Amino acid sequence: MEDVILVEDQYYILATSSLADDRTRVVKHGETFAVFDRYGDIQPLGLGEQGLYHEGTRFLSRQILRLGRDRPLLLSSTVKDDNALLAIDLTNPDFTVDGHVVVPRGTLHIFRTKFLWQGVCYERLRIYNYGLMAVDVPLVLQWDADFADIFEMRGLRRQRRGYRLEAIVKHDGIMLG
Repeated sequence: MEDVILVEDQYYILATSSLADDRTRVVKHGETFAVFDRYGDIQPLGLGEQGLYHEGTRFLSRQILRLGRDRPLLLSSTVKDDNALLAIDLTNPDFTVDGHVVVPRGTLHIFRTKFLWQGVCYERLRIYNYGLMAVDVPLVLQWDADFADIFEMRGLRRQRRGYRLEAIVKHDGIMLG
């Protein structure tokens, strides 16, 4: 598969769609709100407004779900009328090994739900295998935090900012500081 195209000394990356998506999903509870893309991810793309915010500060600036190296395929996503719950249906793309499809597209169904409650974002993943055999597919979750306040998100430049602490990874969680 050729992903890089050369045209008159310029390189282009072949893509089936834009990474930036203007159809965001917003959930809110009290002083906490979150802006996700249709896949339920938080990506540092476009205007950079996606994130998890609490009391005017963005606590998460990235939250991405991948199946191996690939983004799952979107089936549907919706926010409940009261903006309290985001529900996303995803499926797997073709997984290939040495050019042979080992897990066909649509074999896995990923049901992802997110809701906010008392300043915390909860996420539930349910993965169903509709194939005839067990599959081994890596599930990758990425997080990042910038702790930018809402005014910085709107373009204000601070003279000083705090500094990042090292992430702490434990068997039951991760802490971004």
